[in-house]
Amino acid sequence: MVALNVQQTQQRFGVSIAIKKLSDNLTPEEERNVATVLQYMHVAYSYELNKGGESVLQFCAPDNTFEAPSTFPKAHTVDGYSESHAQVLSSLTDLHIIHFDVVTAKDDTVALRYSAEGTHKGLPHNGIQATGKHATWTAQGHFVLENGKIKHWWKDWDKMQMWKKLGWVQPNDADFA
Repeated sequence: MVALNVQQTQQRFGVSIAIKKLSDNLTPEEERNVATVLQYMHVAYSYELNKGGESVLQFCAPDNTFEAPSTFPKAHTVDGYSESHAQVLSSLTDLHIIHFDVVTAKDDTVALRYSAEGTHKGLPHNGIQATGKHATWTAQGHFVLENGKIKHWWKDWDKMQMWKKLGWVQPNDADFA
């Protein structure tokens, strides 16, 4: 495993987000697949760039699928996730990926874990006015690519802890096991 700083990640994958641990000795196909996933994530997590599903179509394979029933139950495609995430971005206008904790790739699969943060200073979220509260959280994704495009994505996200920190879930002193 190797680490890449912001400049190295920008040069290698076209994304200005550091990678703490990256698979070394990637094949050209794996390099391309990692670049696709990281560039998709950069757009999907950008208030300025994510204007819905259309924003990420260049990264998506035809007939792609997305599964994250506990976090985005209404999104069933990779571009559909970007559409749903654009709504989150309207509430957390400074939301961004802090760094990619781990990025691994083998053949047509890419797995990543990342850390993100944001502040509820935008539009109401599910009827809750801006709280001004800040949160950090982690999430993981497992991607399958086809011809360099994302065909399937499974996502797991520490949503409940994030919502608790932002004041979006009550009671605020609840513990989650």
